[in-house]
Amino acid sequence: MKKSLYILLASLLVSSFLNAQNLDDALRFNKRELTGTSRSLGMANAFGSLGGDLTGISINPAGIAVYRTSEFAFTPSISLNQSKTNYMGLADKDDKYAFPFNQVGGVATNKPMREKEKGLISTHFGLTYTRTADFNENTSMFMGRGVQDYYDASGYPTQLNTLLNNIVWDANGQAPESFKNREYFAYEAYLFDPVEEGSYEYFSQYEDIDADGYIFDRNVNGIDQYNIIERSGYSGEYGLTFGANISHVLLLGASLNFQTYRFEQKESFREVNNNSFVPSGPEDVNYFDAYNKLSQKGFGVNGKFGLIVNLFPIRLGASFHTPTFYNIDEKFNKGISSYFIDYRSFDKPFEHGEFSYDYRTPYRAQGSISMILGKFGLLSFDYEMTDHTSSKFSSSRFATNIKDANEAIKTTMKVTHDFKAGLEIKPVPYLAIRAGGAYFDSPLKKEFIGQELTKWMATGGIGVRSKNFFFDVAYAYKFNKDNYYIDTVSDQSLLHGLSFTDPVALEYRNHQASFTFGWKF
Repeated sequence: MKKSLYILLASLLVSSFLNAQNLDDALRFNKRELTGTSRSLGMANAFGSLGGDLTGISINPAGIAVYRTSEFAFTPSISLNQSKTNYMGLADKDDKYAFPFNQVGGVATNKPMREKEKGLISTHFGLTYTRTADFNENTSMFMGRGVQDYYDASGYPTQLNTLLNNIVWDANGQAPESFKNREYFAYEAYLFDPVEEGSYEYFSQYEDIDADGYIFDRNVNGIDQYNIIERSGYSGEYGLTFGANISHVLLLGASLNFQTYRFEQKESFREVNNNSFVPSGPEDVNYFDAYNKLSQKGFGVNGKFGLIVNLFPIRLGASFHTPTFYNIDEKFNKGISSYFIDYRSFDKPFEHGEFSYDYRTPYRAQGSISMILGKFGLLSFDYEMTDHTSSKFSSSRFATNIKDANEAIKTTMKVTHDFKAGLEIKPVPYLAIRAGGAYFDSPLKKEFIGQELTKWMATGGIGVRSKNFFFDVAYAYKFNKDNYYIDTVSDQSLLHGLSFTDPVALEYRNHQASFTFGWKF
């Protein structure tokens, strides 16, 4: 197959960038999950009024003033993300393991030389890292079984249902050196050829030419279609926290936090040859992918302020988190890769685009109440309000499109109300048994997406403590549903000509186990 000349159109890069600033990005930048120390995770992070925990101080910085000693701890974990999909009765599933490091950090406690019960009892400084979100997941959607194209008696296509033959139909009448976008990708991946040398009529891997030189369809058994999404990455927070204990009644805290963000996604529309071709041969395509890749990295800053009022045995807590002010660097490319039965493979990506822009996450306000049940245990309840409509993209370029993205945020997103509850019981002084639950409100209005994107989590854990060392284990289970729409109509889509009008129904289940090792001194 003759190689065509590569034509790079800057307008395609610009339009792809403009399409990237959407609600999916806003949801990821705003995302916060249950994580941190195993003690906190085992109680569903309901630590807003409890304190005395390295994750608790990232929820309410006043919690640092609960400490009576200094402490260091770290928490490795393992997570399994499972996905199930259904499109018009076609079911599929996938999964992905990840090994995130949930937290590491320490607190230093300073007390005056003479112990006292009134006034300034102690001051505290903490340096912590907490992973705030995990993006690792794989999703496979079965979009079509035995898909075929249809032709009339003269060989003219009357209905094109495969992506490849839609691409070839667009290529007909063009010289190879004029190809751009998906025609160029497919041609460079050896997925179609000219009928004869110098001809501007083409036939695909799903077709062949008979003895009289006419194109005929050999995809008699039909190909299978999938849409596959592979995601990886995380967001995390480095915190500098300061606190003070006043008379053991009023606990104050504030923190300066630095956010890191990394996200990578590859979305591939795949057509698979399942013994589809008659006649068949060793040079037949096995499958090909039309893919888009996205890579985002970001750094941001926020502040947190909080207080806890200790009413013995009741504690009341309140905190406020400022928006995180992110700078995001983004890269993307797209292309088509082909894989043949004889193990040849070809991949010709479009040259990537690189852009930078700013994003402001919503502010968050939290209230909490807990009851200390002597040495036997404790109960805790947290509430959090997040105003997602206050999120905002900004950039000195593409002002009109950025404005449209921000208007979409105000129209489709909403204020959310999240609830968390935790319980800890100590049957003996050195052993603790924990349980918790959490409800996360949908950040999008139901009328725009067809269903509530709420999430439920159940957690549990156990811990053992000695005078100077503690070890905690926690398990968390998360369940949520979603809808996914395949883009076949936008200018940036590689799937023009296909039609998937119904959404794909998604179910996600996440299992996480964490292990905290800690020392007091």
